[in-house]
Amino acid sequence: MSTNTNVVGGVSFVAHRNCIARYAFAAVLTVSAPMLAHAEEVSTQTLDEVSVTASRVAGAIKESPVTIDIIGEEELDIVKFVDSEKELLNRIPGTSMIRNLRIPMGGKNYTVNLIDGMSVNTFGSGIQGFANDTSSLDIQRIEVMRGPSSVLYGSNAIGGVINVITRDAPLEPEYKAWAEGGMYSRKRAGVSAAGTSNGFGYFLDAHFLDSKNWQDRSKNDRGAISGKISKDITDNSLLTLRAEYLDVYLENPGSLTQDEYDADWSQANVSDAFNDEQRFTFSGAYELAISDDSELKVAYSLRDHVEAGPPSYSATGDYGDNHVFNQNLTATYRKDFDFYRSRIVGGIDLQRSNSDDKTYNGRTVDTGIDTRWDITAKVKSPFVQFEISPLERLRLTMGARHDSVKYNAIKRGDAGSDGQAKYSSVSRKVGATWELDKNNNLWIGAGEGFVVPSRTYLFTTSRYIANPDLKPEKAKNVEAGVRGKLFNKRFKYDLALYRTLIRDFVVIKDQVGRDGVQNAGKAEFKGVEASGAYLINEYFKVAGAYTYARNKYLSYIDGTDDYTGNDLSSSPNHHVNLRATWMPMKELALELAWDKISSYYTNDDNDADPLGRASRPGIFDLRLNYDRGPISFWAQAHNLLNTKYAERASYSTANGYRSFTSGEGFNFFTGISYTW
Repeated sequence: MSTNTNVVGGVSFVAHRNCIARYAFAAVLTVSAPMLAHAEEVSTQTLDEVSVTASRVAGAIKESPVTIDIIGEEELDIVKFVDSEKELLNRIPGTSMIRNLRIPMGGKNYTVNLIDGMSVNTFGSGIQGFANDTSSLDIQRIEVMRGPSSVLYGSNAIGGVINVITRDAPLEPEYKAWAEGGMYSRKRAGVSAAGTSNGFGYFLDAHFLDSKNWQDRSKNDRGAISGKISKDITDNSLLTLRAEYLDVYLENPGSLTQDEYDADWSQANVSDAFNDEQRFTFSGAYELAISDDSELKVAYSLRDHVEAGPPSYSATGDYGDNHVFNQNLTATYRKDFDFYRSRIVGGIDLQRSNSDDKTYNGRTVDTGIDTRWDITAKVKSPFVQFEISPLERLRLTMGARHDSVKYNAIKRGDAGSDGQAKYSSVSRKVGATWELDKNNNLWIGAGEGFVVPSRTYLFTTSRYIANPDLKPEKAKNVEAGVRGKLFNKRFKYDLALYRTLIRDFVVIKDQVGRDGVQNAGKAEFKGVEASGAYLINEYFKVAGAYTYARNKYLSYIDGTDDYTGNDLSSSPNHHVNLRATWMPMKELALELAWDKISSYYTNDDNDADPLGRASRPGIFDLRLNYDRGPISFWAQAHNLLNTKYAERASYSTANGYRSFTSGEGFNFFTGISYTW
């Protein structure tokens, strides 16, 4: 019933005016790909690679009028990430500096995170954790779809969708034990077992990480256990059940002032900031092949999520405690027709989130509760998508979705302050693909998206004035691209241009000396993204990612300040990730990676920072993988040259200084695994 596909990863190549030359040359020479030992292995791969995210059912990427990258098992095995944002997603185009695809906005979530196609995150929450929401060693592949995707996935999908596909059971039993150690007391180890027995497929995994990390007070402890079983109920139906428990404890060093950063960029700014989280996830799916041309899938998921600690990495604000119970029920039906090879996919998504948010008077639970909110969010969303090929080489796609959202907020302990908010939105999309030949095609698409305000902006915030009358942000997007393979299929490429316009953009504005939330802006996000892969010969390949983005406020007036025409802060025009891999033998691969972003403004008032634009130097990483029979060995050196850099710099007009989120200094670790 399931389809497993490993796809060569992406590189981005972008050009804009005079700045393009130096970046474009580097990007042409570098393309991203997972490890392949022989040229003939590349030539067998075609555009028939399959995605389940682009249309919610399995379909060829070449017929999808969207930008999509698939990170397969080979690349996941190379990177062996802990933090997907910093270690993995920077290898593909379209990722921003602030935990969203394409749109660099802190405090807001523009990216839908899925596990096996199901939303397990809290509806109406702020930033969510990319692929970090599940065990990194339990992932079979990650599908990343960029651009507004609200027709299929509802609110928050303006930036895109990240769909983590967990491992399926192999036919033959497979057992694995591994361990890893390195600098800063890094200890990481785990065991797994998988196979098929008596008609049951199973995958079990348990592992832990204990690391102090490079910066002071940046401890990262996590433990995870997960299990997945599948059973063919009949010859044409499959039942899959999965459960996972994840325990995460992070110490947050906070951001540094200029003097602190100059004196010692590894020091911490605060002494008591942390996040302590426990997540239990359960999901089940029933798939029925009604006939050769139709199928039905019904799936359910729940997540019980408890989190405590000061509410931000900068450690501003009071101590917080949050407990969320999220449920998602979805039904999807696919029907294929002989009539011009047409297909219809339709269904409904139902989601309910119950949140208990507590804020204390001080930075410990002993100081007493300041505010407590009970918030329920209910979402009902029918959707439909239709595809047809009126010509042999032409594929047309169109779809629509209606989302109905209702918040009910109750504030405990204080008189009044209860509230409700209701939203209703229709999203539409159209697209077309044209097959140039069996290895290359063109595509174009237009779509709508929207973002319902978070419960923080509507009700719970204590840092600024909440606004229960906020309107949802609405987006319109157009994009076009070309993708395929050239040079005897040794070079794979994917080039896309896009423009997204967001109306009713939510910003934090000044209200009588305090910050309040309003629909006060209009913003434009446009750029060029490209991806590719080139295998020079069986011993050497080059890889990389390059993105050009230009993100501006078309209107934004804050009191007496007019930011209209300004660039968004933390929004560099260029991002380059380059990689070269040497494979002197089939078992050995050595990868050298270089990551660089161009300069950027540190404040929405582009002239506020007296130091001008911030910049980040290029950072080198070195990875070695050796596989010989049942034994695998790896070693990695992050920030090989120990280059001093900040992940992000920002300027506060209120405080009058620039602050820095320190990057990672030189870090080395190594590991070994045995499989039988």
